[in-house]
Amino acid sequence: MAARDIAVATAKVAAEVFASSRAMERVEQDGYTRIDPFRIAAGEGVSVLLRPMDKLLGAFLREERPGILVNSARSAGLIHMTCAHELGHYFMGHQSAMDETIDYGGKAEVMEQEAETFGYHLLVPKSLLSIICKRKGWNRKSLTNPHVLYQMSLRLGISYTAAAWSLVRHNVLTYDVVQGLLKVSPASIKQSLLQGQLPDATKDVWLFDETDQSSVLEPRPEDHLVVRLQSHASAGYLWRAESVEQVAEQGFTLAPLPSARSLDPQSVVFGADSTLDYVLSAQEVDAEGPQTVTLCESRPWMGRQAGDASFHSKAHFEPIAEGLTRESKHALIQEVVGS
Repeated sequence: MAARDIAVATAKVAAEVFASSRAMERVEQDGYTRIDPFRIAAGEGVSVLLRPMDKLLGAFLREERPGILVNSARSAGLIHMTCAHELGHYFMGHQSAMDETIDYGGKAEVMEQEAETFGYHLLVPKSLLSIICKRKGWNRKSLTNPHVLYQMSLRLGISYTAAAWSLVRHNVLTYDVVQGLLKVSPASIKQSLLQGQLPDATKDVWLFDETDQSSVLEPRPEDHLVVRLQSHASAGYLWRAESVEQVAEQGFTLAPLPSARSLDPQSVVFGADSTLDYVLSAQEVDAEGPQTVTLCESRPWMGRQAGDASFHSKAHFEPIAEGLTRESKHALIQEVVGS
């Protein structure tokens, strides 16, 4: 089967899955930024089990009750993409499959090409790219910036590499441009965001800013969250948690990055535009629903005043640990309750 035929066939099936699962409603109505393959699998009665494995990335089991196995010792983006690949086997009517890779290329068996292409159609539809770019104010030129591409990949829930190739698949960027982007390592981007402090390069670094106020982002609890806001320190304003107690109750700690901590309002040129970065760290957070973080910019000696700037954003943490996914557990509980 030709690559074009595979692309057309898998796109049609992916569109049917979108319609039946109502996956885009979560993005368009609730403010999320990605298609969740775990939720789609649970809706189909397909349990997803995460466990560390030496060689396999994932497997699909076409048993009396189909199931998916995913290597939990990989990055969140690769885990999501692997699950989508295995869902490709399920929705395309394939038999059981074991995958040491999910990037097979044009010389692989048709079933693997179909699963790979379906995975991209499922997690990175062009309509989703358009929604994210509109919310963030990104355009085609923006996406040639590796820092922007990295943040795009986090919002899509896929790897930096997969996000880059997705832009080629949708004719947003050229092959040569993407080859250049792939020379930049995500680790160097993360280190830059944390001002050189990157204790664990396997964790992601999310950059929240004012364009994220209408979105619900889905980091892992152990990821690093950097909040970047427009600062008016020259006028005596400082960004602070609206309620330190509330932030603590929600399981967060909030601290300025070293460069922000050393900021002296008296040294800022009057009228100059600048930003201030905070690191928002999650301790023991509730992963069952979105957590709201509110910051406000005020003059410390005056307290909060009407008209002072504020920032509200939400994070719905996704725990990725060994065992059944959160969504599979919920589906099984509902099945027991309904029986």
